Amino acid sequence: MVAIQPGKAQYEQVADLLRSRIEDGTYPPGSALPSEPVLSGELGLSRVTINRAVGILRSEGYVKVKRGSGAFIRTMPRILRDARRRYAAGSQGTGAGAVEVASLGMRPHTEYREIARVPASSEVAKALDIRQSTDVLVRRRVLYADDEPTQIADSYYPWEIVQDSPLLHADSGPGGSYGRLAELGHPVARFTEEVNVRMPSTAERQTLGLDGTPVFDILHIAWTSEERPIEAAFHVMPGHLWTLRYDWDHGAPEHLRSGS
Repeated sequence: MVAIQPGKAQYEQVADLLRSRIEDGTYPPGSALPSEPVLSGELGLSRVTINRAVGILRSEGYVKVKRGSGAFIRTMPRILRDARRRYAAGSQGTGAGAVEVASLGMRPHTEYREIARVPASSEVAKALDIRQSTDVLVRRRVLYADDEPTQIADSYYPWEIVQDSPLLHADSGPGGSYGRLAELGHPVARFTEEVNVRMPSTAERQTLGLDGTPVFDILHIAWTSEERPIEAAFHVMPGHLWTLRYDWDHGAPEHLRSGS
C-alpha cells in the first residue's frame, strides 16, 4: 500500500510513485504500465484513484494510452531547444531542428505539407509588418524524430523577396532558409520569440499524436539589420518533448533584454 502523506491527495501520491518508477527504469520506455486492476491490488487503493493518477502521467507526457491495449511508457527523450546555439546548425548544412534531434542519436525527418504563395492572414501580416492579404510564401511542415512527430512549423516570408528562390522547394540547399535569405541580400541579424502554453487544437492533437498534453506555441521572427521582419515562423511543440533554453549576457543591449 502507498504510505499516505498528510495534506496530499492519494492519487497525487500514486502519480509520484509511478513517475519515480518510470524515471528509475522500473517501467522502461516502450513497456506497458501495469493495468488499473493490477495497480489497485498492489497498492490497496481504488481503481478510481489509480485512474486519476494515470491521468496525471498522461497530461505530463509520461505515458500514452492506446485504446484497447492500455497505457505505455513513452519512448522519446526530451529535446533541448537552445535559443542561442541552435542556429549554428546552418554551418552544418541542415536545419536547427534536425541537429537537435540528431544529437540524441535519432533520425530527423521533415514532411512538407505545403509550399505555396498565399495571402497573409492578420496574424502573419502583423508579424511581418505588412498589409493583410499581401502575398507571402508559406512553408508548412511537420518535423519528426525517427517516426514520432516532434513539432508543427509553418514559416512565412515576403513573396516579393523569395518568389524566384530555392525556398519554393522542399530542399532549399545548404544553410537552409537563412542561407538563402542571405544570398538574396537579406541576411538575418537577430531573432525574437514569443512563447505561450496552451492546449492543442483537434488537428494539432491528431498530427502530433498527443494524449491530453499541452503544447508550446512559439512565434519566432527573424529580423534583418535594418529591423525588417523577414520570416515569421509559428511552431507548435509538445510540452512534454521539449526543454526551451534561453540565455543572455548581463548588460546586453536593451533590445536583447526586452523580455527580462
